[in-house]
Amino acid sequence: MRLAFGTLRYSRLRLSLILPFVALIALLTGMVGVLWYWTGTRTISNLSQQLMDEMVERISLAIDSNVHMSGAMLETAFPTGLPAGPDIAQDLPALRQRLWAATSLSGRTGDYVHYGNIAGQSIGLLRTNATQAEVRLKTREQDPRTYYRLDGITGTPEPTSVEAATFDPRTRPWFVAARKAQGDVWTPIYIDFNSRFLVMTRSRRVLSASGAFEGAVATDLFLDALQKFVAELPITSGGQAMILEPDGSIVAISGMPNVRTLPDGTPERVHIDYSGNSALAATFNALRQSFDTSTPGHRESIAVNVQGQAVQVAYQRISDTAGLNWLAVVALPHKDMLAGIRRDVTLMLALGLLVLGVALMIGWRIFGGLASDMRQLATAVRRVGQGDIDTPITVARNDEIGELARNFRHMRHSLFTDPLTGLNNRGALQRILEALTRPSPGQAPSPFALLFIDLDRFKPLNDRWGHDNGDLALIEVAQRLRERLRADDIVTRLGGDEFVAVVRGIDSDSQARATCEQLQEAITQPLRTLQGAAADVSATVDATIGYALYPRDATDPSSLLKYADEDMYRHKASSRAQ
Repeated sequence: MRLAFGTLRYSRLRLSLILPFVALIALLTGMVGVLWYWTGTRTISNLSQQLMDEMVERISLAIDSNVHMSGAMLETAFPTGLPAGPDIAQDLPALRQRLWAATSLSGRTGDYVHYGNIAGQSIGLLRTNATQAEVRLKTREQDPRTYYRLDGITGTPEPTSVEAATFDPRTRPWFVAARKAQGDVWTPIYIDFNSRFLVMTRSRRVLSASGAFEGAVATDLFLDALQKFVAELPITSGGQAMILEPDGSIVAISGMPNVRTLPDGTPERVHIDYSGNSALAATFNALRQSFDTSTPGHRESIAVNVQGQAVQVAYQRISDTAGLNWLAVVALPHKDMLAGIRRDVTLMLALGLLVLGVALMIGWRIFGGLASDMRQLATAVRRVGQGDIDTPITVARNDEIGELARNFRHMRHSLFTDPLTGLNNRGALQRILEALTRPSPGQAPSPFALLFIDLDRFKPLNDRWGHDNGDLALIEVAQRLRERLRADDIVTRLGGDEFVAVVRGIDSDSQARATCEQLQEAITQPLRTLQGAAADVSATVDATIGYALYPRDATDPSSLLKYADEDMYRHKASSRAQ
């Protein structure tokens, strides 16, 4: 009896000691699970929001690149302050050369710049390739337009055909809009009859020597490049990237076309109201007021409820002096952002309930590594937001956290790296310049030079040797720029044949000009990587370089780029004049 009682007391004592320990283990396991969920949710939400903001910024940069180029084309065709005569025929050679120069700026085939006056005369130049163009001309009001083939900027136009109908520029929307506006103005977006792409026209009034309205110059901007850019953004299957107009019309969108075909074969723009997507409609309704109330250029984020599901939306209003008013939008459901972390938390809690004792020891070990990896990811997200796009991520796991780290590295690389040359891209340059121009309390700004490099004679090389050799030439030029600059300097490819270099420690014109000369000397050396070239044949390109000094010339990224770009164009114009 005593033995049994003693055994019972021992069992009760042992149970009384074990139960608190088990309860403590269960409590700690639950706390670990909750802490893991809270930390993981915050990190993944911050990371997803950072990537959404980067995508919105990339969309806005793509829009700005196209819009800026159209304004530069109008300025080249009719520089501000240049008067127009009453008769196109009297100034035809000079006008034709300016139109050729305007359509040469982007290097795209199909660029079209045209001018019409109050006398009913008109001239337009359409680039058919790098060395040829089509001129559409009428010098008498009652005549139809005659089409000419033009070989080179100084070539002699050769007539090819005559239009059947009479074209009157004075009745066109771009002419009417320019006559009423004081500066540049955009026409509403329309569908091109031949290509079925979305197009809008930018126009500007041209004055006579007396200051009276004489005519309008215009250029057509095809929006298929924006549609392709948005469609190729690296976004999850549940997400959506788009560019919207205030009335709900879609300019560009991922996952679907921006133009649909009606049963009778007529093309029609896609609108939010009949897209068949409730998430799009809810997103647009939430953003409708932002077309008028949000600050242009400032990125914002809101949460939208779509049929009981939360959707995170990042957007930025895009506007310009010509009347552009768009929203660049990226939307991602919360369930897609947090699906992986919820699955992991459920698994951890289930295992903890089955094997509490072992789960505590293993859980702490897992949590220690997980917390370190989460902190590393969180630090990387914060550093990227501050402009440091090269923060190393050494997470090496085979679970969802490792996949998240790999995806973040891949997406960061795709967001900030030019795929052809391996240089930084436009988005990376924006982040770098924001970091370099961000004031530090109590410290003087660190000077640097921003060099805008535009290759000359690249299009003839591309046409003669082919696009593959053109790509090899760009890669070789990029390598030469890297070799001539220091390790802490930065080289970026903006796109096409344009590069930007950030050279630290330069605070004078003499230093900047010396650096420009060194880079130009490196670029103009014969190219060594072209394929199919004979041993005695050499190919070269040249470059025009403009620069801006920080903080002397400008103190923010946009103004620095604009200053260097304008300086480059001044050098290019001076070279052409010589």
